[in-house]
Amino acid sequence: MSPRRSSRTVIPAAFSASLVLQFLGAVAAYLAAWVVPLNYPEIGTYSSRVLLSVGTIFLLIALLNLFAGAYVARVLQRAGMRSRVWLPREGLVYLGVMVMLAVAALLGHNNMLLLLFGMMAGPLVINGWVVMLTLSRLTAVRRLPPYATAGEFFSVEVLIRNDKRWMSSRGVEVRDVIAGQRLRQEASVAFVRIMPRSERSGSYQMMATRRGVYQFGPLRISSRFPLGIGERGTIANDRAELLIHPAIGRLLPDWLRRERELSEAINQRRTRPGVFDDEFHRIREFRTGDNPRSIHWRSTARHGELMVAEYEQQRESDLVVLLDLCEMPQFRDAEAEMSVSLAATICVEQTRRASSGQYRLLIAGKDHHDVQSAGAGRFREAALGQLALCRSSATADLDWMLSRLAQHDASSRDRFILITPRPQKACELISGLSAAGDLRAMSLLPRTTIVPATLTDLRRVFLVQSPDAEAHDHDRGLGEAGHGIERLAAVGEIR
Repeated sequence: MSPRRSSRTVIPAAFSASLVLQFLGAVAAYLAAWVVPLNYPEIGTYSSRVLLSVGTIFLLIALLNLFAGAYVARVLQRAGMRSRVWLPREGLVYLGVMVMLAVAALLGHNNMLLLLFGMMAGPLVINGWVVMLTLSRLTAVRRLPPYATAGEFFSVEVLIRNDKRWMSSRGVEVRDVIAGQRLRQEASVAFVRIMPRSERSGSYQMMATRRGVYQFGPLRISSRFPLGIGERGTIANDRAELLIHPAIGRLLPDWLRRERELSEAINQRRTRPGVFDDEFHRIREFRTGDNPRSIHWRSTARHGELMVAEYEQQRESDLVVLLDLCEMPQFRDAEAEMSVSLAATICVEQTRRASSGQYRLLIAGKDHHDVQSAGAGRFREAALGQLALCRSSATADLDWMLSRLAQHDASSRDRFILITPRPQKACELISGLSAAGDLRAMSLLPRTTIVPATLTDLRRVFLVQSPDAEAHDHDRGLGEAGHGIERLAAVGEIR
């Protein structure tokens, strides 16, 4: 199953039946306006004018339908129209042969050709009735995952039910519209046969390369069974939204090692005996200077010598993530997306390493957010949700974010990672807060790691498996027209 890129076509792949019939009506009227005066001169002038007027009306309606048909269809859908008829390429070829037979029969006065034209019209009508019966009493619903991650495939399940009592539905296709983040694409799932009063399920896989909110729907149920020369579709107005989280990368070992050393230098993790410490470590023999209250009497009785219980001070999460999304000329879309992915990666890695503690994420962008939680799972969900929606802005207030840190009653073990496109200004603001004499702000700069939001500096910190990031260098070569190209892969599963 290979990914399918979204393409832009000028000529639609399938025409509606009404559009084709309007064009054919115009052609037939113009043809009759030419043929009738030749065969019936006594009524030729009057009939020619009437037929030309009728042909012009059909032609104008067809052109209006061709250029404004999509808008009219949306209006009719809101008004309650749920069914439409299309003619695929096969149907257009079939209808073209019928038109040629009709023209040849009229011009050559050949009754056999006219009879053949009538015989070909029969299957077209029968196909339309069978398709209408196939789609009757069919309902479809979609099941989305709670969330998805940019750059990763996920499955969307489509359930279809046939409520007819006796008749099966065959050759049914369900198409789903996905829109959002400069993207509009269709995915389809085909069902070979749906038994009476039964339900079948299928799924398609898609991958969104950009974070944000995506809209799904409406669902369109269609069929060409049995001859494939006519297609009818009904609309199931099932709409839903899905939040796509930022791409999660992998922090590089060198950067992790350096951050661990800085954390150890600040926190000075130590082991000490005592019944009032947090986490049990081990049982060992009594040493001179040990607290007598830490003697473990049961182990002492078992070993015949004094044993003490040693406890290790428990370390909670000590990392606060700060993301500055200031819109600047050098801070382009690729840098912003990688900055958001780095913040998401650090938050996820932090909750994996420490299951308890106080977690915090601050975002300065179009909107300002301060996400805090004591639970790892709750914080991860809230942080990724905010990172999926945050946007760059020229009004991003870095001073607000640093002031909140200075005012926050943080632990002496807390460390800060600031991702910003303006590192020089960040250092100046932190130094200014420290010079103001606030005791909580005086130690802010030594405990803060500033990551400049450039592609070079970000790639020294982590690797992200995002197709958007991998294609960035190629997109830069395409100029503004190629920058930010959206890619989505949609694959239908036949059931």
